[in-house]
Amino acid sequence: MSNDLILKAVNVNKKFKIEKSIFSMENAYIDVLKNVSLDLERGQILGIAGESGSGKTTFAKIISGLINFDSGEIIIDKKNISEYSRRELARKVQMIFQDPFSSLNPKLSVGTTVYEAMDVKNDRAGRAIEILKSVGLPEDSLQKYPHQFSGGQRQRIAIARALASEPELIIADEPVSSLDISIQAQIMNIFFDLKDKLKLSYIIILHDLNLLAAISDNIAIMKNGEVVEYGKSEEIINNPGNPYTQKLISSIPVMP
Repeated sequence: MSNDLILKAVNVNKKFKIEKSIFSMENAYIDVLKNVSLDLERGQILGIAGESGSGKTTFAKIISGLINFDSGEIIIDKKNISEYSRRELARKVQMIFQDPFSSLNPKLSVGTTVYEAMDVKNDRAGRAIEILKSVGLPEDSLQKYPHQFSGGQRQRIAIARALASEPELIIADEPVSSLDISIQAQIMNIFFDLKDKLKLSYIIILHDLNLLAAISDNIAIMKNGEVVEYGKSEEIINNPGNPYTQKLISSIPVMP
């Protein structure tokens, strides 16, 4: 295995506070992540699967710098995440959310959305057009607003915004679950094309374990805030060791 890791997470823990009730004056906490340890080699795809509430999105938001964690260690490109400024981390890691409409500001044009994520000042329009073309959108999209696009097109805009800061790691949280089947394949193909062209690494979170196994180098299965199984995609699918993983795999529809 290569030692060129874009991400190394060691024993990451996170608790969320539960609001006080009229029956208790003490704060209560829930463990959202418990000793999560995962690696991602540069240029590879790490797939994460698990039921809702398993901690997948919380882990993704921590890696993206959107929320803090309580304990553990996260190294991104050989540097502790705490040593990055928010802007520096955005140049390394970008996150793409499940619902592109809610993640895009409806008051901003596509051009402004992409410009705001850029570091370059000169020829921003030219660079934005280049990015839009790379995700399959025409250059006249710059002047339009999110409500003028379909769901699949809005997800392409979200990808374009993520690319604008020239990150090395992209985290996609259920990026196709709200899209039609025919559009899902197009979006996943964009991820693959950009991976090779821009030398990107990915963390992709999906409920569809079948699809996740097809696109990922390694898979982590999460349950109740813990990684219960982690390894090569083919090994996880063909020889799952954890009962929960076995249950997930047995629920995959079999094509007639």
